[in-house]
Amino acid sequence: MLCDNCKKREANVRYSENINGVRRELNLCEECSKKLGIGEIGLDMPINFSSFFGDFLEDFSNAEFMPMLNELKALKCDNCGYTFEDIANTGKVGCANCYDVFQDRLEPIIRRIQSSNHHVGRLGKSIDKKIEEKQAKKENNAQVKKEQTPEQKLERLKEDLKQAIKEERYEDAAKLRDEIKKLEENK
Repeated sequence: MLCDNCKKREANVRYSENINGVRRELNLCEECSKKLGIGEIGLDMPINFSSFFGDFLEDFSNAEFMPMLNELKALKCDNCGYTFEDIANTGKVGCANCYDVFQDRLEPIIRRIQSSNHHVGRLGKSIDKKIEEKQAKKENNAQVKKEQTPEQKLERLKEDLKQAIKEERYEDAAKLRDEIKKLEENK
């Protein structure tokens, strides 16, 4: 998408404003956003957080205080070189091997977020069961059709027609009606 201002460069800044219920959006390139003063947030914080938490976190960096933390920092993926700290900072694993290397740390996080750590598909077993039931019903209906006399078939079609109307499946009902008419004409 091109910049709405210069129409030359790729837009990578989205600016939106809502004034008195009127919403306006602009897609700008980095240069135009700087020229217009958009995207530069001036937060003058009087507290330097690194010095604020520095003394507190200094104790944790001591290997004698928490040796396990240093082991985790040293652990790297053999394939991509990602550390657990990289995964925590980006929210993404580096490669498929990271899941094996950091399994003990990732598994509880994934469970907490997704309630499971195994993918079962969009609908999983519930849709498989419905498909199997529908297939069995079709096979059963095909078997019943072969074994019925014309009078029995007519009665079954009338019952199916009533059910289709009750369930508001009007296209199916029309097909059943036509089939019933053909059977009654053949008598």
